[in-house]
Amino acid sequence: MANNNAFPPLDTSMNNAPRNAASPTSPHPGSAVNGNGAGPANYMATLPVGHQQDLNFLYAQIQELGGILRSNREKVNVITQTAEEVARRANGALGDGEGMPETERARMREIERELAKAKQLVEAYKHEQKENTNLIAMYEDALGTATEQIRNYCGGIEERFLAQRRHYNNLLQQEKDDHLQSRLEKDHWFAQTLKVCEMIRTAYRLRTEEWGEEYTIISALQAEVRCYRRLLGMEVERPEDETGWPYLKDLPLNDQA
Repeated sequence: MANNNAFPPLDTSMNNAPRNAASPTSPHPGSAVNGNGAGPANYMATLPVGHQQDLNFLYAQIQELGGILRSNREKVNVITQTAEEVARRANGALGDGEGMPETERARMREIERELAKAKQLVEAYKHEQKENTNLIAMYEDALGTATEQIRNYCGGIEERFLAQRRHYNNLLQQEKDDHLQSRLEKDHWFAQTLKVCEMIRTAYRLRTEEWGEEYTIISALQAEVRCYRRLLGMEVERPEDETGWPYLKDLPLNDQA
């Protein structure tokens, strides 16, 4: 008997087969959501915790819808196969002969009503399948948009962080240069101060040694005068009243003994 298949079975091998159960945030080398792949160069940095949870939730919803869709397809295929079997039996009964008992005819009408209901249910499942497919496409588009926005957001944050680090490094280098310059200036002025001190010592030494011999003679004469006055029993003069006082008052050779 010819197989008049009025109910082609649905494809359960699924071109819309469940996608690889990988994390929505894991990089895919050759593809991306909705086929908008950027190849191996499309690298996405690690996402913050909140964005990761949102993507996991969207991915779980898509997986759940995919499971519901597969279950609906299996039910539709079972109903379609039952309807085909009923149709084959009806065609075989009509071909065998028309003298059918009333009970068989009633049974046939009951089967036809069930077949009509099954057809209506199949149409409803097909419509639901189409709606689910559209919903999955919407979720994929939303996921792709969210992924792109998150990637741009993370890229912007990374760029701002790098700019801040460059600015900080520039400020740190400038501070180091200023500190080094101040130390060099300090060393320079310290060396100049040492030179000035040495020049002052030299000038003082030269000034002291300029009249050193004369001051020695004056100091010796003044000491001799003091000795004579003590020998003669004269009153000791005050240092301010001595003849050599104007010359000896600022010298360490001034001996009052």
